Amino acid sequence: MRSPGRRRPRKGDQLPADSDLDLDAMAEKVTYVISPEHKDYLTSAGPGKLRSDASACPRHLDFDDVLNWLKAAIRNRSVSADFDGDFPRYVWVRVEGSVFEGRLSNSGLGGYKGYPIRDYEAPSWLE
Repeated sequence: MRSPGRRRPRKGDQLPADSDLDLDAMAEKVTYVISPEHKDYLTSAGPGKLRSDASACPRHLDFDDVLNWLKAAIRNRSVSADFDGDFPRYVWVRVEGSVFEGRLSNSGLGGYKGYPIRDYEAPSWLE
């Protein structure tokens, strides 16, 4: 049971501006993990296994670009205030009118999976 005075930040709570974390160093440690759960096509992770409740990633994505988006989002503080180990649980980026959410899937290695979300699902502070 969680102590009554302790509250986990909400998913959309942004990392405070006065945080002294080295976001550049953090960004260099993260990796993008290809998740078949958000693919409906063959990838290097195997055949797509799109879940019925998951959003499909666009087929045209270059996964090197996705990793660069992830790193840029961390450097820009577009991350949740909720951390698991050394990494934020969620990261958001807006690219060409679409919003993508990254979720920490390996807290030890800084591995994130990512998927598109609807604009209204993005945190209100996301540029």
